[in-house]
Amino acid sequence: MLNERSNLNIVRVGNNITYSSLRTIGDGILEAFHGMIKAVELAHHNAPAMDSIDAHLLTMILHDEYGGHTLGITDADLKTDDEDEFYNSIFGGKNTKNDVAVVSTNKLSPDKINTNSEYELFIQRTLKVSLHEVGHNFGLVDHPSFRTAPDGSLCPMSRGEQNKFGTVGYVLAVIDGRGKNFCEECTHFMGHIYGYRKEKSQLKGPGNPSSRH
Repeated sequence: MLNERSNLNIVRVGNNITYSSLRTIGDGILEAFHGMIKAVELAHHNAPAMDSIDAHLLTMILHDEYGGHTLGITDADLKTDDEDEFYNSIFGGKNTKNDVAVVSTNKLSPDKINTNSEYELFIQRTLKVSLHEVGHNFGLVDHPSFRTAPDGSLCPMSRGEQNKFGTVGYVLAVIDGRGKNFCEECTHFMGHIYGYRKEKSQLKGPGNPSSRH
């Protein structure tokens, strides 16, 4: 099972993130899943410009084209068929029938990106949502509560009660609060299933000036 997920394709769908930033996200994923993901391959999916796309459809397209363990990052809004208006537009999602997950950057950008720090905030938010979705590919589940990692930041799998905050509030309270280290429950699960061992270097803070911790 691990061999099937030891290489990760990161596929850019759209053009709002540079390849160097994709590499930064890939490096962050490699560090967080140390030893579980051996290599990251970057790719660009040629697709027409779109404001939104069905999340399940996008995972199927990426599965057909790339297969295997794949993370798609798009600037389009990811839509679902949920009747609740808050949940029919999502930050990310995973196809339960394969190992493809997708992340939308649509709601992760600060109000403006005029400085390096504002762009870095945008990339770090994208990385944190990516860690959450890749975690699902390894069998990790959402934490409805705010579960923390040893460094005091929220575990990447913390989800909280989304509609309690609204979209902007959720980004600030939950996504910005997440770190890059996993809580003891997630670490124990990955250690038991995949032989995951946390490196001492991972016991650092989230490294994000906007984090709550």
